[in-house]
Amino acid sequence: MAQLLNSAYADGRLTFDEHAERITKAYDAKTFGDLNGLTTDLVKLSSYQPSPAPSVPSAQPVYGAPDFPATRPTVGPVAATGFTGGSALLSTYRPGHIEHVAGTVSLNSWLGEVRADFSTATFAANDITIHIGGAMCEVKIRVPEGVTVDSSGLSMLLGEVKVDGVRPARDGQGVRLRLHGTVMMGEVKIIGPDARRNQFERFKP
Repeated sequence: MAQLLNSAYADGRLTFDEHAERITKAYDAKTFGDLNGLTTDLVKLSSYQPSPAPSVPSAQPVYGAPDFPATRPTVGPVAATGFTGGSALLSTYRPGHIEHVAGTVSLNSWLGEVRADFSTATFAANDITIHIGGAMCEVKIRVPEGVTVDSSGLSMLLGEVKVDGVRPARDGQGVRLRLHGTVMMGEVKIIGPDARRNQFERFKP
């Protein structure tokens, strides 16, 4: 009974006051006879079918111009010299041009800055784990089109994670960077090709 009244109210077949009055009587009923008249003007529960929800077209991500090419980062075998990370202590760590990114990377910075450029690299797998640690630091990573970022495993203490301009692969088959670790009083920033203020082009590895 209550289900039918709730459904009728949700469909607009009962006003708020009508629903409140009928639902009160339904819960106060002592016998089946007390329920007479509460639903006679409504569809029987056995035959009632809720109105189907209006169809909503699935949202399509915007990648710029309609004819923007569908690309994804390169994934394949990585050389033994593949990039596995580095550290900065009271300094700036810039490994320069990175050709191959290993499946697991560690970036650490204490009172320093790390800048890693993955924009033209080949990735060892579709899932890359990046361990980040440090304090009072800045870690910046430039990524190509087709890369997404999962920062749920990264703990920031009085710090901030920024993901700017990342452009996922259209077919969902790109590379995912999974960030893990702890950073205190610092900033971790992932910069993609759609970054604001042309940060992607101005990035200096």
